[in-house]
Amino acid sequence: MIIDSDDVCPVVLVQVLRAFRDSKEGEEIIVKTKWEAAVQELKKWCDETGNEYLGWEKEGNRFVIKMRVSKKK
Repeated sequence: MIIDSDDVCPVVLVQVLRAFRDSKEGEEIIVKTKWEAAVQELKKWCDETGNEYLGWEKEGNRFVIKMRVSKKK
């Protein structure tokens, strides 16, 4: 599932929560955003929720953050 957003907190986080709710175990959620703090915020969210943070990269002026869903918690 890909979230491509020009929004910042809390909109990006709400979009991630909706994607998580609609996703299946092991599915990847990819967030593309200009919001730099999303890199740290989504890593923290993964650490707190047991989801797997797969890292990030920069594509032009956007941050691309990858996570894998774990609904075992």
